[in-house]
Amino acid sequence: MVQTSDLSLRDQLELGPRDRRNPTLWESIALDPMLPVPNDSRASQIRNLRRPSRHFLAPVVRPICQFLITVLLTIKRFPGLRRLGSPAGLSRVTAPLLVRFCSPETAEMVLRHFVIETQLVNFVARNSGADDVEEVDLLPTTTPELGDHHGMNAVVLHDVNIFNLFIDLGESKQADLFTRPLGDLDFSMLGIPELDVEAGRRRWLNLDMQTSLSLMCLVLAWYMDWQTAERAINSFQLDESLLGAITELTGDPTFRTWTPVRFTNWLGQTGDVARDLLWHIMVHEYAHTRLTQLSEHAIAA
Repeated sequence: MVQTSDLSLRDQLELGPRDRRNPTLWESIALDPMLPVPNDSRASQIRNLRRPSRHFLAPVVRPICQFLITVLLTIKRFPGLRRLGSPAGLSRVTAPLLVRFCSPETAEMVLRHFVIETQLVNFVARNSGADDVEEVDLLPTTTPELGDHHGMNAVVLHDVNIFNLFIDLGESKQADLFTRPLGDLDFSMLGIPELDVEAGRRRWLNLDMQTSLSLMCLVLAWYMDWQTAERAINSFQLDESLLGAITELTGDPTFRTWTPVRFTNWLGQTGDVARDLLWHIMVHEYAHTRLTQLSEHAIAA
């Protein structure tokens, strides 16, 4: 029997024969050699994009959720209401939301993002040359692990880790992000573990990533207090600093070209927090793929 991984992306995704007069979106994403996404993730993303919910639900759900998010966060800005939130409640609903309402591809992309961001943080921390820049251990491989993690909600901790990285780097007397030969860098943390998204479990809905992120952001706005929500919204800006640090270490300017929000001291959102989150996930996927390629170059050199 031929394994799925042995098939070309065209065959895996049943894209059909090539028609030069009528190329498809899916062919361009699947076969674009300049897109820095590995084939397994690329196939999963294309399956997700082809789900009916992206066509029929996302255009309706996204503006409604964005409006409700704005209302919730406006209310929570008022003194006396800023502490409204429930980390324990967030931990309880995260896994059921992914398992019952989101497609297996969506759950995989979310888990994969948590792992990838931790690995990018640890790449910078480990290669900074400083003992006082701490590495982190948030590497969920199952949906229940997106709940409580050592006494803190994993979604909240996910943001805390990236903030702590740059506070550590700023306070460290040892950290130095000078460019090193690739062979001197430690890439050993970059392997993606096997992820269990409970694909065989019965789901009530199989929502695509865009629709799912809109609902997830609404859930986050409900359960997070004002300070936590504001930090989460503005964590996307730190992609500029993260990819800047990776650029300094590797000497590869490609990383700096990907960050959609380039101003770490500009606070706010672009108007669509779910889209910003999706772009954030994509940027980290690109960076991880490029680092993996550089590690292969280092081994081959």
